[in-house]
Amino acid sequence: MTTFILIVSGAMMFALLERQSLKEAQNVSHHILVPVFQSITCRTAGFNTVDIGSLHDATLVMMIFLMFFGASPGSCGGGVKTTTLALLSVFTVSRIRQMPRVNMFKKSIPQETLTRSVSLVLVSIVIIGVVVFMLLMGGSSADSGAGESARAFLEYSFETVSAFGTVGLSMGVTPNLSVWGKSWIILMMIIGRVGILTFSYIIVGSGNVSGVEYSEENLMIG
Repeated sequence: MTTFILIVSGAMMFALLERQSLKEAQNVSHHILVPVFQSITCRTAGFNTVDIGSLHDATLVMMIFLMFFGASPGSCGGGVKTTTLALLSVFTVSRIRQMPRVNMFKKSIPQETLTRSVSLVLVSIVIIGVVVFMLLMGGSSADSGAGESARAFLEYSFETVSAFGTVGLSMGVTPNLSVWGKSWIILMMIIGRVGILTFSYIIVGSGNVSGVEYSEENLMIG
């Protein structure tokens, strides 16, 4: 259901944001197939029928979101899964409605699954932010103006999330990156394919289970 919603909403947003360029096509099927194809390809398909670098900034941001929550569990795609997006959405609605448990399709979700989902998204955002910072700090190669471009942040963010989700889409910036930048992109592809939680266990270990519990203390949030 989440995949269906993402594909339909992504296609509609693409058709709306790129309506000017789509009007140039005489074929009516072009107006339907191009938005649908570009929405589906963000699920780690890796093919594109339009020039990604020529798309509007708003379209690129929408595609970054689709790539971040692209694949579903059990697939070959990397990054954060569609079930995590669905779980966090239901979790947010449940907290707003002050419901004690998170329920989906007449089933209650374990608290451990919720905490792992939140941790997965937070760690993913932090890692992506660090890699984008490293790319901006390292810049691009001498014969590329991407580092000086006003769209540099968006370009590097797109390449990073695409590598994290093992999507394969590119704005054409990666070939012009320095060895420093390409190394970070390679690392992101490895992390995205292995998985954030698995990669974290490899680096820091699973940790020792402690039987000590401390007293609770409330904090002001929001």
